Amino acid sequence: MKNRKISCLNFVLLLSGLGLISTAVITYFFSESMVKKKIHENVIIQKNSSAFKFWTDPPATIYRKYYLFNVKNPQEIERGEKPQLDQLGPYVYSEKWEKHHVEFLGPNEVRFSPVVTLKFEPSLSAGLETDKITFLNIPAIGMIEQTARSRFKELGPALVNSLLAFLGTKLFETKTVGELISGYEDPLMKLAKTFLPRVIKDDKFSLINGENGTEWQNYTMMTGYDSAENVAKIISWNGVEKLNFWYSDNANLINGTDGTFYPPFLTRNKKIYSFNPDMCRSYHLSYLKENKIDGVNTYDFHLTPDIFYDLEKEGFCEDTCLGNGVLNISSCYGGISGYISQPHFLNADPKFLTDLKGLSPDQSIHDFVIHFEPTTSVPLGGNIRLQISFYLLQHDKINLVKNVKPVLFPVVWFDEALALDADTRNQLKTVAFYVRIVTIVPIMISTIGGFLITFSIFKIFKNLIENKKERFSTQNEFDGPINETSNLISANETRSYN
Repeated sequence: MKNRKISCLNFVLLLSGLGLISTAVITYFFSESMVKKKIHENVIIQKNSSAFKFWTDPPATIYRKYYLFNVKNPQEIERGEKPQLDQLGPYVYSEKWEKHHVEFLGPNEVRFSPVVTLKFEPSLSAGLETDKITFLNIPAIGMIEQTARSRFKELGPALVNSLLAFLGTKLFETKTVGELISGYEDPLMKLAKTFLPRVIKDDKFSLINGENGTEWQNYTMMTGYDSAENVAKIISWNGVEKLNFWYSDNANLINGTDGTFYPPFLTRNKKIYSFNPDMCRSYHLSYLKENKIDGVNTYDFHLTPDIFYDLEKEGFCEDTCLGNGVLNISSCYGGISGYISQPHFLNADPKFLTDLKGLSPDQSIHDFVIHFEPTTSVPLGGNIRLQISFYLLQHDKINLVKNVKPVLFPVVWFDEALALDADTRNQLKTVAFYVRIVTIVPIMISTIGGFLITFSIFKIFKNLIENKKERFSTQNEFDGPINETSNLISANETRSYN
């Protein structure tokens, strides 16, 4: 009877273990599905939703830090010597991100104009807007380059020399930091605006390029109503679904988001695609490492080191590219040979560094990195870092540049620093906690089930072994010859008679 009770108990334990494991499996898949459904519902961009509020008015502090390269030896450069640069800054500007003219075209599409407004923050800066800086005269370089490329066929080198001399144009300008960033009047810009009104729309030159507080672009994008993967996915930019700046269909694709909102459920092997108007192209971020920011686990994604490599093969150059690590964006900036790269030519061809003095690339302070909470793909923070350079060419018949050595000349790099506010970080921490609970509970249940199964199997085998030993012992008692000293009744039977 006792053995039968033990067998029943073991059977119950075995069934309980199997039941718990089955429950754990069902709970895991059901809860994962429910979590994904709930998160999807909360990231759809629709009127009066929390996602809409986050998208239109991000709960974050955003600063753009400008680092400017001051030219220390302008006269020597004109004689053919190597440029010596001195980095100034940061000059810090707070950013306000807004969405104007938001119009829903249905449950799955929204159209809007993003507006970014900059305000100088002297208390956060390492200098003032009144600081003086010497830099390459970019409008002059633009005219010289266009002449060399015969865009102005009516203007030969002799006429360009006369014009530049009449205007008193120099190869290097000295202005205030505020003028360089926000704009200064330039006679060549006025002339260009007169002859090329569709390309040059301002008679001032500035690094901001007329984008401060203006509606210079518009997007149509998906709201994510149909699928979480389509949250903030761009449909068109400035009315076009495909660019015309580059030399292949793939290079002209507009992929991903606008870089302010991302689809949820991020994994390490994903690539995060975005479109950047300053780059005039789409790009992607790749997984770098795991991190923890203010108690929230993050996946850090960064600009792929070879993002500006093999540009000829990808269709970003008409002929031969200048070298790895730099992208010529002249096709979308009026023909002036501006180049985008990582700061201090990080991950670029070493030749760009050897042509200059004063640059020192450093992965820790020059990399383009964003810290994502992986379940929601909300950026807790990050640093968007890019550099703008201009090509200083040599031309035998143009006086300003006849003695210079050709060089890719850095003018500025910027660091757009983003940090979510404390309340939003705490909300993400809560979301991450519940997601972990949903993941951990099935594991705990399956662990208990596994223990019960293991324990019941152990007891079953133990009972089998004990029963086998008992049968073997009983059999041995009756083996051998019977004589006057042999017990014909077992001890158990003797006790039962007594």
